[in-house]
Amino acid sequence: MFLKSLTLRGFKTFAEGTEIEFGPDARITAVVGPNGCGKSNVLDATRWVLGEDNPRHLRVAALSDIIFAGTARRKPLSLAEISLLFDNSSGKLPVPFSEVSIKRRTFREGESEFFINKNLCRLKDIKDLLLDTGLGEGTYSIMTQGQVDAILSSKGEERRAVFEEAAGINKYKTRKLNAEKKLIAAEQNLLRINDLKVEVGEHLINLEDQARRAREYLQVQGRVKELEVGLIKKLAGSLLEKRCQLEAELSQARAAAAAEVAAEQQSEAAVITLKEQLRGLEAELEEQAVKLDAEKDRLRDAELNRRFIESEISREENQLASLEAKQSELQQKIAELKTQQASGADPAADDLPLGGAIQQLIADAHQAMSLLSAVIAYFGQESSFQLVGRQDLEATYSLQNQLLSDELNRTSTELERIRFGLQAHRSEITAISPAGQPEQAKSALQDRIGQLKGEREQLGRQVAELEEGIRQRERAERAKGEATAALEIQLAKIEGEMLGLTEKLSGEYSLTLPELETLPDLTIAVGKARTDVEEGKRRLRSLEPVNLLAIEEFDKTRERLSFIDAQLSDLGAARENLKNLIVELDQRAEENFVRTMEQLSIIFSETFAKLFAGGEARINLTPGVSVLEADIEISVRPSGRRWLPLTLLSGGERSLSAIAILFSLMKIRPSPFCFLDEVDAALDEANIGRFANMLKDFSATTQIIVITHNKRTMAVADNIYGVTMEEPGISKVISMKLTEAAV
Repeated sequence: MFLKSLTLRGFKTFAEGTEIEFGPDARITAVVGPNGCGKSNVLDATRWVLGEDNPRHLRVAALSDIIFAGTARRKPLSLAEISLLFDNSSGKLPVPFSEVSIKRRTFREGESEFFINKNLCRLKDIKDLLLDTGLGEGTYSIMTQGQVDAILSSKGEERRAVFEEAAGINKYKTRKLNAEKKLIAAEQNLLRINDLKVEVGEHLINLEDQARRAREYLQVQGRVKELEVGLIKKLAGSLLEKRCQLEAELSQARAAAAAEVAAEQQSEAAVITLKEQLRGLEAELEEQAVKLDAEKDRLRDAELNRRFIESEISREENQLASLEAKQSELQQKIAELKTQQASGADPAADDLPLGGAIQQLIADAHQAMSLLSAVIAYFGQESSFQLVGRQDLEATYSLQNQLLSDELNRTSTELERIRFGLQAHRSEITAISPAGQPEQAKSALQDRIGQLKGEREQLGRQVAELEEGIRQRERAERAKGEATAALEIQLAKIEGEMLGLTEKLSGEYSLTLPELETLPDLTIAVGKARTDVEEGKRRLRSLEPVNLLAIEEFDKTRERLSFIDAQLSDLGAARENLKNLIVELDQRAEENFVRTMEQLSIIFSETFAKLFAGGEARINLTPGVSVLEADIEISVRPSGRRWLPLTLLSGGERSLSAIAILFSLMKIRPSPFCFLDEVDAALDEANIGRFANMLKDFSATTQIIVITHNKRTMAVADNIYGVTMEEPGISKVISMKLTEAAV
């Protein structure tokens, strides 16, 4: 097994991805370069990827400082990543791969990732993989100048880690540490479980009494439930029977009420029909009454007209008689006037009708003639008009005759007119109905009105009878409605009681009515059952408060106590097993450590003699103390000097002594590779030669990587990697393979 390559990216000054290859022929690799160029960062990267988390060992203030922080020309990076690639052909690493890659990555936020062959894992997995391979953290595979001084100057117990790694007892110590942790945890668990057992035992005593009361409570409650459910079932049966009866009665009552309503509706329809007929009769009666009034008015008008015509006829008959007498008188006077005219006598104007008027007319005629003569004389003519002589007399007779004739004509005309009017009035009165016919029409109308009134009274009686029947039915309907309402109220009460029983069954006993029917009937008398229920409830009240969960809790607690006892037994056995394991591990570790230390003492003496030309060295454990706890004492005697502790040696001698210890350890338990960081800085030329020869000897079994400034050390290297900073703050690696150059 050997290291094939180291890849750095973003670690400290290695901003760019850098790969350093270590071939199987390059047994010694030198890393050189000026101070501050980043050579030691290669070692820090190797230490970090192998699991180191102590910032002081990585030479940073905080783990986030290992990420490239940037320069004046470069931006800082967000992560750092280191990979180690091993050739595992020998199978030293316990994984079925010929190549094993270990990678560690950290981010500036503080998160970290770990990979084995590109598979995400834990840091613990990497540490377990490298356990007892000499590559773990704090082992001799990485040695710095400061660690040389620490190993040589520290107390013996502080150096123990390096020697224990060489002895291969770290796995025993790890197992022992885990066993001790488990033992401590077992002891703590024993104490806690013992306390818990006491607590659970006390709680179990309290629960036992509570469980007893709870069992009695449940027993009494069960009996009360059985009796009460039986009573409820009996009551429910009675209520159901009564409900069925009430529903039947209610159905009958509703049917009767419906029949009454139908009859009432039929009567109301008949009343409406009769009232319509009655309104028709009223309308006809009113119409006949109007006709009768009209007939009465007509008869009254006809009677008044008849009387008026009769009075006119009477008046006209009187006028006719008077005019006929006058006509006879005028005819007589005309005859007499003709007789007088024939005899030549002077007419007697006064005897004539209207004689005064005639005289006036004659006088007016004389005056007119006189006036006419005067007018003629005014115009120069002479004329004279006079009524004298026979001529005047003839004129007078003629005038009188004319007047009488005219009067006679007027009288004749008036007579004709009166005769015509009289005839018309007589015809009109004849046209008026005979006296009996108007009375018959009036009587017929009165008879019809009487008949209509009779029919109206009959319809009124029928309507009244129907309305009375309707009122009676309404009263009967109200009575039946009240009876129906009473039945509905009773039914509602029963439904309410049934609902109450249902809710009680559901709430208290989680039962339904169908489920209730499946339960057995009450086997004792109702009174006895109620008495037992009351007594049971009094007993339940006396037992309250009751923790019904106490029964289950008591059983669980008892089981828990049994489980605790079993746990105590198991923990006791586990504790004994752990103690035996620790003793066994101590024995194995002690045996391995003693055997390793014996080998180391011999090999260290031989190695020291080579480096110090005949010097002697020994390694002892503090006597009287357990081998695994004893201090490791190192004493040396350089050639020709007395035995001295390491602290009294010079710097170069201490370095050589540390190198001798390192090489001795590598002989006992070779590490795949060894990283040396300027451990030759304090050596002189003579010691450098011996150191270089020692490197050649050990490179046959261990891959050596040395950071050095010494030319003679560089001369024995197969490969040389130069680290430089072409750009300020950025490390760059340049390689040189001396084996190829030599060829």
